[in-house]
Amino acid sequence: MTRYSLLCTAENDSEVLSTLSETFDVTCKGFALDLLPQSRYSAEELEAELAGYDVYLCGYDKATDEALSSSPDLKLILSVRDGPEENIDIDACTKLGIPVLACSGRCERSVPEYLVAQLLLMAKPIIRDANTVRAEGWTRENDLALRRLCEGSTELAGKTIGIVGLGRNGRGLAKRLQGFEVNLIAYDPYISPESVVELDISLVDLNELMKRSDYVVLMARVSPETRGMISRELLSLMKDGACLVNAARAALVDYQALYDEVASGRLRAALDVFEAEPLGEGSPWLGISDDRLLITSHLAGLSVERITYQTKYLVNAIERFMRGEMQPSEFRNPAVVDSPTFAARGGALWGALGR
Repeated sequence: MTRYSLLCTAENDSEVLSTLSETFDVTCKGFALDLLPQSRYSAEELEAELAGYDVYLCGYDKATDEALSSSPDLKLILSVRDGPEENIDIDACTKLGIPVLACSGRCERSVPEYLVAQLLLMAKPIIRDANTVRAEGWTRENDLALRRLCEGSTELAGKTIGIVGLGRNGRGLAKRLQGFEVNLIAYDPYISPESVVELDISLVDLNELMKRSDYVVLMARVSPETRGMISRELLSLMKDGACLVNAARAALVDYQALYDEVASGRLRAALDVFEAEPLGEGSPWLGISDDRLLITSHLAGLSVERITYQTKYLVNAIERFMRGEMQPSEFRNPAVVDSPTFAARGGALWGALGR
């Protein structure tokens, strides 16, 4: 049997990845080894690393046209991301005859769970209470103040939660919130009311969602239509004291307008993503009181289980591809099969296990 070579620069479950050993010589490098962001390859570094590999399992490294064009042996790319176009030049892959297979739904549990936690932490002063107890102890002197702090908190029950974007993660959040006795509304112009009947959720336009919601949760993907969609004007429609939750992408929001609203005390926010990351010590966001702003460091999608899921998904994707079982419509670049270069690239692996 022909042996092939695979380069992995993504976080992975080593036990699952080792199941490819009968067919592939697997090499893990860069981010895959230490999970440090600075270990991600630049386009120039990746160009040097890809030499001689048949398959590339990519995480966050920049796979540019130049890097891909300089890798004549490369036949298939697998991305751990649901949106591989963020760091892989999909058009270049299509031109070169390289199929791109992506890991759909890898965060469909971790992100909704994280968002439920964000909502609860904005409703309940858990962090402030826990930090006080750890710093001062729970004493007779501060017991009454701590009780008063929590007596001023709110319940999620009865509140209106507006979800912007009902993809996998948005639907996952809606399902998890059903037990909290909240009123769910959503904005997503690409779905029908019939498709969300089981979620007990009402579809509304974006203006209405911003006006009615006690919590607005952003779940949309960034596209030309959604970039900057949460404008200063839309933020001004939100109720006083309402909270905007963003663990999707900063590009969805006018962050200067959001900062002005939160810093003024009119709105609250729970933010896991920012325009420039990491924030740095001098960020003005850090000057806003923690009862109005919850800041986390782009963590919503992370979990041990996600890594195992994405590795299993992509290992299965490789095996399906090499058995010739996957349909062209399942590729992120289905037009690749019509490329004159496909036969020598992706086509060389397509159905290879059945030959």
